[in-house]
Amino acid sequence: MTSRRLLFVCYPDTNHPIGGVKQIYRQVELLNRAGWSAYVLQEQPGFKADWFRSDAPVLDLETYKASTPSADNDLVVLPETWLSNVPNYLPGIPKVIFNQNAFYTFGLSGACDNRTLDLYRHSDIQAVVTVSNDSRNLLIEGCGIPAERCFALINGIDRHLFHVPAVKHRHVAFLGRKHVDHARKVALMASHHPRLKDLTFQELPRMQHEKVASALQEALLFLSCGHPEGFGLPLAEAIACGCLVVGYHGLAGRDFALPHMQVVEFGDLLGLLKGVEKELARFDAAPEAVIRERMEASEAILQTYSLEAELECCLRTWAHICP
Repeated sequence: MTSRRLLFVCYPDTNHPIGGVKQIYRQVELLNRAGWSAYVLQEQPGFKADWFRSDAPVLDLETYKASTPSADNDLVVLPETWLSNVPNYLPGIPKVIFNQNAFYTFGLSGACDNRTLDLYRHSDIQAVVTVSNDSRNLLIEGCGIPAERCFALINGIDRHLFHVPAVKHRHVAFLGRKHVDHARKVALMASHHPRLKDLTFQELPRMQHEKVASALQEALLFLSCGHPEGFGLPLAEAIACGCLVVGYHGLAGRDFALPHMQVVEFGDLLGLLKGVEKELARFDAAPEAVIRERMEASEAILQTYSLEAELECCLRTWAHICP
């Protein structure tokens, strides 16, 4: 355990369900439970994301600045989208980049910031933390970040929330986020397809974690349209809930999803439609065998991404960064 104070930057303040925000709170939560001094750094006094349960302590920016930030005592953890701010943000304070999607390393919306690779070599940056081996490989082999300064954390899945239920319904669930139009188009085509008319397509809007878990448990199939993903937690959670899965692995899903899903090439709408039809036909032909398969897939995911593994990886990683 370090004597340093860890500040995980998490602003501009937003209370919309965003996976990256939840993971910031999760890291702070785990570190504090182990006796570390870690805080979520929000912008406005009194603000705390409340769309999920967390006992992570929160500090606002004004209070932090008044506490005499110190290069000897503090470590600031910045999202990958804050990379361009590194030279002028609390200069001299050691920093870690928490890169939750390596495909956003060069900027958002197709941007390519030519300063990116040089900024990652800035003297303030002590290490880079990411959320999958897929992302870590890109950062090391593509961006040239030394392997000894680049770490992959585990996203834990709570098996009390995400597990195979006793009963499934003929629902196809999909998230109302990245490339949701692909799923909506498939749903429209399916409504005119003789073999798929009995399906109910359910778009899951931004909602609390428990409601997502409930919807995935009810769904027989999950249509995965997230791409690119730093990890792809909803995909892993759908597998944990015993869903048949059709769609994109989001690249990071190559870490865990390939044996457990029907992969479709990105943008192939007909492939998505046929994948849904194929998986449902496979289930109808041999439901007991498919149920066993889904239960085995669920257990494999839940063991690899257990809350215990998440905690152990978290503490090991930050102890290495802050000896």
